[in-house]
Amino acid sequence: MTKYRHRSWRRMIALMTGLVFVAAACGGSDDSASTTEGDEPASKPTKGGELVFGAESDISTLDVGAAAQPADKVVTLGLYDPLMTYEDGELVPFLATSLEAGDGGKDLSTYTLTLPTDVTFQDGTPLNAEAVKKHFERLQDPTTACPCLDTVKAITNMELPNGPTGDTVIFTLASPDVAFGDTLAGSVGYIESPTAVAKYGDEYKNNPVGTGPFKLAEFVPGDRVVLVANPDYWGKDENGIQLPYLDKLTVKPIPDSGQRVSALESGDIDLFQTADTPTVKAAEEKGFSAQKISGSSSTILLMNNAKPPFNDVRARQAVAYCTNKDLINERVYEGIRQPSYSGFATDSAYYNADAGTPRFDLKKCQDLVKELGGLKFSIVCIPTPEADSVLQLVKQMGEAGGMEITLETQDQGAFVARMFARGGDYEGACFRSAQFQDPDAIRAGLTTDDAGNLAFYSNKEVDKLLKEGQATADFDKRKAAYDKVQEITGEEVPLITTLYDLFGNVYNSEKVGGLPPGEVNSLGAIKPGYIFVASSK
Repeated sequence: MTKYRHRSWRRMIALMTGLVFVAAACGGSDDSASTTEGDEPASKPTKGGELVFGAESDISTLDVGAAAQPADKVVTLGLYDPLMTYEDGELVPFLATSLEAGDGGKDLSTYTLTLPTDVTFQDGTPLNAEAVKKHFERLQDPTTACPCLDTVKAITNMELPNGPTGDTVIFTLASPDVAFGDTLAGSVGYIESPTAVAKYGDEYKNNPVGTGPFKLAEFVPGDRVVLVANPDYWGKDENGIQLPYLDKLTVKPIPDSGQRVSALESGDIDLFQTADTPTVKAAEEKGFSAQKISGSSSTILLMNNAKPPFNDVRARQAVAYCTNKDLINERVYEGIRQPSYSGFATDSAYYNADAGTPRFDLKKCQDLVKELGGLKFSIVCIPTPEADSVLQLVKQMGEAGGMEITLETQDQGAFVARMFARGGDYEGACFRSAQFQDPDAIRAGLTTDDAGNLAFYSNKEVDKLLKEGQATADFDKRKAAYDKVQEITGEEVPLITTLYDLFGNVYNSEKVGGLPPGEVNSLGAIKPGYIFVASSK
């Protein structure tokens, strides 16, 4: 039965020790989708003080729904609360008090969401059923330009049985969706103040107001985001201490990994995030601590399946056969990472080891390039040392296969906006695939014409299989559907996963305590309301 009851989050979530496997809440079988490794906090929680957080990139949005990058998520998780969350691998209510599927859990096209009655937004607006309804209506408006558009369009009706100021919303979906609760655990489930939306209009993205532990004090794009404690926040820890612990959290984008380490050494920042493995290793060698997180997410090469040269499957296969993932691992990551041949983590119950995804084979690559009469394309990526190292290797490998590859860079904010705008003005692009728990997460990226399908891939059989996997809670049926999807995409290669990410939250343990586990649906992002200034007491 798909039924979620509220679990109070008033117990302190300490930094996880050892290697902890996160299991699935739905689907009838364990689905280990991420691992977290770290050290215990240096001290007990203390109230007050401030810290500076070094983000891996510029903050591309403070709006709900569109927040996807770890830099965006750590800020938005301070400003907003998700309706649902994962706790010890189980999907549970967070801001909501309960979520229940219809007909005792049998009807996956109807869900009843219940809200707390004593929570307000940071501007004093009450959280109620009408606020939730307006939130989803806003995301459904194409002018909001949320990448989640196709996901939220599946909501065909929202009934408020206790009235607009009540605590209940009944969602009716266009079709059964076993992963609806999982959707509400992501940025789609971050609820914004309807008063603030009405007040700021198009400028809401720079003036966000949520129910979260922090309020926005200052936002200077490209330089800093300053968050201050929300004095009216509803959340408390297990000892009754109101969250957040910090008075102030400043987030500074520092795209260069080496500069992040230097800033940590100099004390300009107290912790930072990075997806660059050598940076994690270098920081640990300097005596800093690191919370290391891995899972389904991987660095990927997106190929525009809708335009030449990648509208020809042979071109995509050629690039896949020319990509030596073991060599990338050795040259760029000192052999620490794991090559990826799937969108699923290898320890996921839905991982298909026999999907037939192309492995490095220079001869097959060269033969395909000759058959095509040559292969010429460009790849656009963000300008980081890691991306440059990987792409230079990809370029060399492709040239060994007879390809002509041009490399292009673009600042992350503009790059993310370009890709999610889905204008199709690219041939190849580097990206990061999703960190997810429920396998339905792959549906948007592979479904024909979905707003999340950045590769413009289209296969009607895949569309059908993904809908089948979404419409049932039966594990065996879902497993069969996702296995077949992996086999088809293994042959058609809509995109290339390279190596599974190893994300790190690196910190000075003498100054920082309380890092919670990374968010299941966002690689490395953490809820900043739990972080505190370490004390030796």
